[in-house]
Amino acid sequence: MELDRYSREYEEQHLKECVNVIEQNIEKYAKQEAILAGDIKEMYDHYHDDSPEIYTELSNTMTMHGSIKMALNKNRKALQKPYFGRIDYLDHEDDKKSTLYLGKNGVMKSATEIEVIDWRAPISSVYYESEVGECNYRVPEGELREIKLNLKRTYEVEKDKLLDFYDSEVVANDELLTKYLAKNKEAVLGEIIATIQKEQNDIIRQSPFHNVVVQGVAGSGKTTVAMHRISYILYNYQEKFRPKEFFIIGSNRILLDYITSILPDLDVYGINQMTLEQFCLFLLDEDIITDKYKIISHIQKDKKEYKKFAERKGSLSYLKELDAYLNQREIEMIPRKTVVYEDEVLFSEEAFDDFLKNNQMWSTQAKITMLNERALNKIRNYFTGRDYEYEKEEKKVAIKQFNNYYGPKKWKYALITLYQEFLQWMLTKTEGEEQLGINDCILSLSKKEVDVYDLAALLYIKRRMVLTEEMEDARHVVVDEAQDYGAMVFGVLRYVLPRCTFTVMGDVSQNINYDSGMNDWEALKQEVFNKDRDTFGVLAKSYRNTIEISNYATSILSHCSFPTYQVEPIIRHGAMVAKHQVAKESEMVSNAVRIIKSWQETGYDTIAVICKDSESTEKVSKLLSKQMEVMEGSLENAVFSKGVMVLPIQLTKGLEFDTVLLWNPNQESYEKSDANAKLLYVAATRALHELTMVYQNKLSELL
Repeated sequence: MELDRYSREYEEQHLKECVNVIEQNIEKYAKQEAILAGDIKEMYDHYHDDSPEIYTELSNTMTMHGSIKMALNKNRKALQKPYFGRIDYLDHEDDKKSTLYLGKNGVMKSATEIEVIDWRAPISSVYYESEVGECNYRVPEGELREIKLNLKRTYEVEKDKLLDFYDSEVVANDELLTKYLAKNKEAVLGEIIATIQKEQNDIIRQSPFHNVVVQGVAGSGKTTVAMHRISYILYNYQEKFRPKEFFIIGSNRILLDYITSILPDLDVYGINQMTLEQFCLFLLDEDIITDKYKIISHIQKDKKEYKKFAERKGSLSYLKELDAYLNQREIEMIPRKTVVYEDEVLFSEEAFDDFLKNNQMWSTQAKITMLNERALNKIRNYFTGRDYEYEKEEKKVAIKQFNNYYGPKKWKYALITLYQEFLQWMLTKTEGEEQLGINDCILSLSKKEVDVYDLAALLYIKRRMVLTEEMEDARHVVVDEAQDYGAMVFGVLRYVLPRCTFTVMGDVSQNINYDSGMNDWEALKQEVFNKDRDTFGVLAKSYRNTIEISNYATSILSHCSFPTYQVEPIIRHGAMVAKHQVAKESEMVSNAVRIIKSWQETGYDTIAVICKDSESTEKVSKLLSKQMEVMEGSLENAVFSKGVMVLPIQLTKGLEFDTVLLWNPNQESYEKSDANAKLLYVAATRALHELTMVYQNKLSELL
């Protein structure tokens, strides 16, 4: 008797059949992989440089081996959780009914039969975005396809066991999502693809040929969305984008390591991951920076005069001032003169002016090169058709006279020198405290110290003055925690990488570099990107924190003078935020140890003790490590891992933990200010389940 296609018995039988297909695939691919590995070894043993046939065969076999190995790995992963969703629909175009099971890893039954469809496939967007009934989906670079969705079903599956399934008009609804989010950190990561929400899916599937800026509140899944967007683009636009042309820019190495650990699970390999400073260095490709200059963090500067200048330095106005200076230098470097030979004007001042007007996009050196070539062409044309016996010698002399007429063939100025000259020029146009900030910047350069804005300025100078070809290193750049950097940097990147598109993710309420970072998105929306063509998205729902933690964190921002985005927490309750006031430091330590051990006994395995800065982090780490195991927490060596991590707030950006203990957030450490409010907001929103504070004296007014 045929089973009801919607019954549990049918689903259990289908799961067994699917697992059987995957196991057969694993067996088949494992045999093929072993055979190809043996063939490669044998070819290497008989390989000779003078045998092109063996070289070609070896290259082809290695490519095939790589594909089989990848298919084997995908099926092994699929065996752990074959699928998470199902859609039944009628395609109006061919009047055909279909049932598709969706999984993290696509599974093929044969060369032409799909057993499990990949979550990144165009049709899969229906599962995330549509309600039962008439709807559509868009094929990449194609038209909308109209369908009638008859069923959406979500499964809880572990290997070959069906735990449960749910039918819903909105897949991954709050009730189901809350069930997933209640698990510990590691378990939550395993469920992400099954619980992608409509607003997240919309950003993931935006065209990669346009720029996307996303304001996402704490816990809205910005980093997760960014990673899934990369996976989606590389899956659907393989012919347009290659992994090596992708760059993920993270605010620190811990965040990048965290991203690195997750990307292979999304079938993403071989992309570049850097801090913004490293990315600027990569594009600069300048030896004078890499081995002679020290990269400093702009947040290390706390002098009043520097903060005032930092605000200017991170803004687009700084870039405009730099551009104005370079325009002035270009006028000085390219002489406005005519090409005259034997009283005949071959290239007039008007023609010179028209040339500069029509070639503004090129660098100064490129203009010099083109003008030199134009001058020589005018001379060559002048002699064309002349019938003088001495023509060759006269032509040779004339060409020598006009060779490099508008400047040298190669750029002869050091980038750093031009930048220092620009700062001196700025001094003459500035008054008051900001002059002290500029002088401080000049002093740092003299000590061979540069920050991210100095690197961006040098990069702009290189593209504006030196390069004769466009930079084409990157096709798509994803910037996480973008609010920590001023609009100036994004203006530079857009200028130096005109053929590149960007996905920019951040939360202006979490800008820990209050003076130089972005406190709103207006400059990016209005001036850096195209407001009519590019997309600005908002992720307002917070999936990370419990209601208790979310409400408490939001109350911190109520003390601020800047506008904030409304947070919509998912309905998930937990423990109240706990506050422990003690008299002595030793009591803070004993309380912290007791609280952390109770968390570990509960089953929480990612625990953060968050301090204000690196100095206090080092001290607290030493105190706690005398009584319990503490993970490495330094900027140089720390990696995101299970256990207890003691970290400064700046290194927790983009991360989340099962529980967080906020160390000594008293009035002395966090006096009332917008900058401190943002720091505390970041710290408070790192916790998935529990947030506790241990402090001496009086709790900060912000809390």
